[in-house]
Amino acid sequence: MTSVRQRIIHHAVAVALVVGAFGLLLSRLHLSEVQSETYLNGDVRGYLTLDSVDLGNSLHKALLRDVLGDLYRVSDHSLDSLMSAIENARIRQFTDPTQKLGGERKVLSWATLLPLLPMYATFVGVYAIVLVLLYVAGRALAIWRFVTWKQGRSSYVRRYIERVRTGGISAALRRLDLPVKALLRGASYFVLFAPAYVIAYGLRTRVDTENVLFLVVLAVLTNGLLINYANNFFSLMVAESRKGYVQTAIVKGLRSSFDWNLRQGLPFIVIFFPLRHVEGHVFRDIYRNTRLQFLSALKEHAAFLITGLMIIEMALNIRGHLCYTLLQHILYGESELAIVIALGIFFVVKATEVMVDIWQVYALRKYENAD
Repeated sequence: MTSVRQRIIHHAVAVALVVGAFGLLLSRLHLSEVQSETYLNGDVRGYLTLDSVDLGNSLHKALLRDVLGDLYRVSDHSLDSLMSAIENARIRQFTDPTQKLGGERKVLSWATLLPLLPMYATFVGVYAIVLVLLYVAGRALAIWRFVTWKQGRSSYVRRYIERVRTGGISAALRRLDLPVKALLRGASYFVLFAPAYVIAYGLRTRVDTENVLFLVVLAVLTNGLLINYANNFFSLMVAESRKGYVQTAIVKGLRSSFDWNLRQGLPFIVIFFPLRHVEGHVFRDIYRNTRLQFLSALKEHAAFLITGLMIIEMALNIRGHLCYTLLQHILYGESELAIVIALGIFFVVKATEVMVDIWQVYALRKYENAD
């Protein structure tokens, strides 16, 4: 078993490599920007201020090209490159905010870094809350599905069809609640699998989409995150329940009924507190072994959650939030600040992986000592 120290060393090496790669990228981008600005100042900007030459006029541009060709005797390819650079510089004068008064590119400094700190704290807080809610809610859904599966309950549609076959039209009319429940379940799946921005834009005129609470609810209930948590946990529980030790435990006298709130069954509280009042029941070992396996999947789910939060903030244009600010810095070419934000998001993911590894090692040791 890999120790906590070894896992932390592996994570530290990964952090060092990523920080070094970001630093190298930042230096290369800065060098590229300096070279581009030098070229613009030295070779092109002089043409933008020529008297009696309107670079917005096609005739003037053609005449300028002919004059430069006769004067310097250069190839057509070189002339085309120069005219293209002149046109690009002219466009930048009108579209690039760094070319306007007060619109200079922001560089990394305390003045630009400090406003990012409260945004980063909000992002980390929302991420932590959503991660906990997803774990608790996904586990609860998985346990509910597992227990009802062990009870042999089929889907609402199948049960309704069976009632119609056995009871005829009168039974079909008496149990109309079953197709209604099936429709409601289908609608809930539609919401759970829908992209967050689709749901948000549908509510945009009636709900404050910039509210942090709305962001938390949207992150939990959309993008398929919750249902993926539940499906993953449920699949592990089903696989675990089919292992030989479960049958051995039943033969030795452990309770194996999965009926709700019966003496030999399970209390309903296990949906939210899985290890409460389950001594002497096979569910206890099934759940414990499943949780140990599921801990490794938390790191993968955390990466999906980070991506989902970034897409939500960017797609909804939630001003004052970290990922929307990241998008702005990318669009304005402010590479230093964009890299710092990306590095901060990477640290969130890496911190989650470290905590999950520590939790897993602690759980394994506790499990081994208990057995």
